Amino acid sequence: MVHERKVETVFELMGSNENAMTYSLGWALAKCNGFCQSLAVLLGIADGFSDEMRINLQEHASGKGITDIELRDHNKYHIIIEAKRGFTVPSTRQLEKYADRLHGSSDGKAQKMLVVLAESDRNEQWLSQHVPTSVKNIAVKAISWKSVQQVARDSLNVASHEEKRLLKQLCTYFGRVTTMQNQNSNEVYVVSLGTTKIAGKYTSINILEEFGKYSHPVGGNRKGWPVEPPNYIAFRYRGALQSIHHVEAYTIIENYYPHLPVPKHSYTGDPLYLYTLGEAIKPTHRTPTNDPQKHYSPIVRSARTWCFIDLLLTCGSIAEAAAKTKERENF
Repeated sequence: MVHERKVETVFELMGSNENAMTYSLGWALAKCNGFCQSLAVLLGIADGFSDEMRINLQEHASGKGITDIELRDHNKYHIIIEAKRGFTVPSTRQLEKYADRLHGSSDGKAQKMLVVLAESDRNEQWLSQHVPTSVKNIAVKAISWKSVQQVARDSLNVASHEEKRLLKQLCTYFGRVTTMQNQNSNEVYVVSLGTTKIAGKYTSINILEEFGKYSHPVGGNRKGWPVEPPNYIAFRYRGALQSIHHVEAYTIIENYYPHLPVPKHSYTGDPLYLYTLGEAIKPTHRTPTNDPQKHYSPIVRSARTWCFIDLLLTCGSIAEAAAKTKERENF
């Protein structure tokens, strides 16, 4: 047990953040050649990696960022893998830094590639829609944590006894820390934001857009607010879904000060959860609150709902995503 949590794999001792996931992947690739070669196939490298391939973690270059994983196969391949937890993808600026780094590689003969590793929807469509196919003439490949986990499972057929044990633990670990495999963390709490001032001069929209924060009453007493903070939260206003965010941290407050630049006595009236939110995940298309064709029960006014994240990102409306979420839960 670690902090009252049962630990079933050695990888869980490192935690569940992006760095821990990156180190776990890098360690397994270094220890399991079959897994490494299967990853090469996933990346479209038909001839695989040579015995000279080296794996570097958290490499720093001045002005060109810190890479998560670099695969260097002399005269063959130089690959940078940028790993993200959840549905966040690296910015174009970040990818351009890595492209500059690859262009400046001392291994001039090696084929260069950027790989974005993040989560995607069940149909493996969302991620590829959010990642460019090339940056500064460097090919970019998008792969999901689910596909990497499947590669690890497939590699069990060619693994030694020790490698099998490691890969099984890796699959269990990824199943716990990635959203698409963890149905409890795969649901998004969708809330409506308004223009009423709630803290000094700030509305809930201002607080979200300017400070990356959101608050609501601690649940369990009235109006159906959640008792436990959600893993993901989404915001609808101006008639449509605007963004989805991972809840990075939260605290319980009874005064908005000093958490926001408001007067010292900005009391909340009731205890509130105050969330610190991760980067915005933006829908690729306008997703109105309700279905224009009226095929699904409408979501009224400020009503809140739960949706599976892959449905929220791919359905034509929030109402459709909510309806299909219920269908999936009842299946």
